[in-house]
Parts: sequence; structure tokens; C-alpha cells
Amino acid sequence: MEFIRRKLSIDWILFFAVLPIVGAGLVTMNSFGGNNAYFEHQLIWIGISLATFFIVSSIDISFLKRTNVIMILYGIVITLLTLLFILGTISKGAQSWFNLGGFSIQPIDPAKIILIIVLAKYFSRRHVEIADIRHIIISGVYAFLVFALVFLQPDFGGALIVFSIWFGMVMVSGLSKKHLFAVFGIGTVIFSLLWGFVFQEYQKKRILTFIHPLADIRGAGYNAYQSTITVGSGELLGKGVGFGTQSRLQFLP
Repeated sequence: MEFIRRKLSIDWILFFAVLPIVGAGLVTMNSFGGNNAYFEHQLIWIGISLATFFIVSSIDISFLKRTNVIMILYGIVITLLTLLFILGTISKGAQSWFNLGGFSIQPIDPAKIILIIVLAKYFSRRHVEIADIRHIIISGVYAFLVFALVFLQPDFGGALIVFSIWFGMVMVSGLSKKHLFAVFGIGTVIFSLLWGFVFQEYQKKRILTFIHPLADIRGAGYNAYQSTITVGSGELLGKGVGFGTQSRLQFLP
């Protein structure tokens, strides 16, 4: 009876709302022509995701509210991110993956979820005294450990996501305006130091391309430019599955 109760508590509206998006992705991948490896890999991961969804939905995950459990998970994540520098596989210049033979695992993905849980637990226990600046600093330390290990891989995009998770949760935690301005000021100073002394040239280009995506259409802004052409040429209804010019004429990497 307990299993049935949990089964019925699944958000089926959300579940069925995702299916058309998944299906559209599969149809698009199958329309590339030639090598269908992406399509086959996607099918496998969809199966794994569905199995994980139903398994997790059938168990009581309230144990994640316990501080000792959360800190153990956080410690495991930090350990895995550290081990990457010893046992990780380098792919496209970043040492971000554990190669387990038939498949690879990127620890940053579960690290994001664990960081959200850690920060949610921390802020929920201190929401009354959140105006104290020390709680912002301590929460920042939790996030910084993950941020630094990801940034040094180097995975610049993943590091930005980690920072955004911390920053977003700080914003909704009930921060006072005084401390809000302090966070913005500290962030500006840190970003300036990173820009001047830490960021590599390609990392700077990624940021500039995000701000001005069409400034370098043959270099860093190439993908953004091709996306603009794709959306513009397809207009409202598109050109039909398998008839996109940018994919058929191999303008996409």
C-alpha cells in the first residue's frame, strides 16, 4: 500500500509534459542522416533516466534532510572532483570525466544537485538570522570549493553554473539590501581579478561572445550565428524534420 501511495503521488502532468520534448529531440537526432550514434545513445540514457525516475519516486527521500547525510554526500562530491586531477580523462582540453570503459561519468552533474541540497539545508536552518553576513560567507565557502575544483579542470561553463546556483539561492534567501550590494561589489571585484589575471583568452572570448554573439561569426560566435540563421530561415513553422539547411549542408560542428 505504501508503494502504491507513493506511485500515485508522482506528478504525472509533469511526467507526460516532458515526453513530447524527449520525442522531438529523438526525431531531430534521427534526421541528421548517416551516423545515428547520438540517437542510439540518447535512447539508452532516456531508458536509464526513466528507470531512475520511477525508482527514486518509489522511495522515501526525506533522509536528505539529515545534516550528516548531506555532509557525507558533499564530502563524496568534493572527493570525486579532486580525484579527477589524478584519475580523470582529458576530453577537449578539460579533465572532467571518469572513463569507466563502456561509458563515462562527469562528477560536476551530481555535484550541482548536492550543492543545491547543501545550500537549501544551510539557509533553511538560518532563515531567521540570514541578515548576518557570516552566513553568506559560509555558504559561499561551500560553493567556492566546488567552483574552484571545476574551474581548475578547466570547465569554465560548469564553474559559472556553480556560481549561478550559489548566487541565485543567496538572492532568494532573504538577503538584506545592504548585503545584496556588498555581494554585487565583491562579485565585481572578484570578476575583475579573474579577468585580469586568471581567465585564458578563450574564456574571455566565450564571455564576450555571450554579450555580443554576432561579433565574431567565423570564430567564437560561429554557433550563435548558425543558430540565428536556423531560426530565421525556418520562421514560425520550420522547414520540416530532416530538411534544416544548416544540418543537411553540415554547417554545424
